[in-house]
Amino acid sequence: MAYLLGRGTAVEWLRHNQDAGLFATRYALPMLSLEASRRRLQRHASHTADLTRPLRIIVSLRESRRPSAEAVCHLLTTPDGTYPAIRVKRGLFCSAPDFAFVQMANELDEEALRFLGMELCGRYGIDANGRLFLRPQCCMPDALRTCAERLRGTRGRKRALAVAPLVWAGAASPMESALALILCSSPETGGFGMAPPELNRALPVTGRARDLWDDDFITPDLYWEQGHLAIEYDSDLHHSSSHRIAHDSSRRNVLAELGLRVISVTAEHMRTPRELGRIAGIVARQLGCELPPCDEDEWGRRVAFQLRMRTLAEQPEALLGFSDKAVASRRAWHVRNRSR
Repeated sequence: MAYLLGRGTAVEWLRHNQDAGLFATRYALPMLSLEASRRRLQRHASHTADLTRPLRIIVSLRESRRPSAEAVCHLLTTPDGTYPAIRVKRGLFCSAPDFAFVQMANELDEEALRFLGMELCGRYGIDANGRLFLRPQCCMPDALRTCAERLRGTRGRKRALAVAPLVWAGAASPMESALALILCSSPETGGFGMAPPELNRALPVTGRARDLWDDDFITPDLYWEQGHLAIEYDSDLHHSSSHRIAHDSSRRNVLAELGLRVISVTAEHMRTPRELGRIAGIVARQLGCELPPCDEDEWGRRVAFQLRMRTLAEQPEALLGFSDKAVASRRAWHVRNRSR
């Protein structure tokens, strides 16, 4: 018998996991193998200690639901009777990233779901203390679409199918996702409607640039090949030391030597709609297009959309689907249980 973490709990575990090897093997859990016994759940306490309570557990039978302060059970059946999962330990599994994406489509609106998709297809994780770390990509946008197509009859499937083609892979931080979405989402949504960039594409370092860089490749945060354009995001958190400032300057020098126009975007730019508008204008000119005229209604949509994207980037808990009360009490619960 096995526990299957789902919904917000699955996203939280996937976000915290730093062992990329666990993503290499997927399991197809049979329907009748799922359970929600509170007694057996205690055996997995050490592997779920950093996860928000109540845990979201997936069950396949109504009689298997046993809600408690520790766990809430969600009934979910699949057409073929199997559940795509990653093994955490013996008897404990987590929904695979594409499977978690479809589950969350029933809880998040399209904007938040797209942001979540870019996290699941990104190259970073977020530990239990909110710190970012880099890791290999664990999912691709095509897998999100394929999983949604397979799960006929699942709640949220239609939204997942609509959003999956709009997800871009390769972001190395939440703010990179936010910046890409602000620049490239449709004007009807509140974006600037630019062509989508490639995120952290590995560019070979050639010619004179080899004298400026110790690696064979360099990965600009956002890259448009057709416009020979790169955007580098400089965050307050990771780019304030003299070493990081020097490193970022070297990156920009290498990209310029490779013939790219380089634009630097800071956290302050992300907080200022007019600055983002100026950056979008530079991007548009470099890509050979023009921004459409912005009336009062368009401006209002842009400001609201930018605020939403920045909030999702700065507050990752907003994507988990937990209540505010559950998220607020998480730290107190952890402290209380670790002291036992």
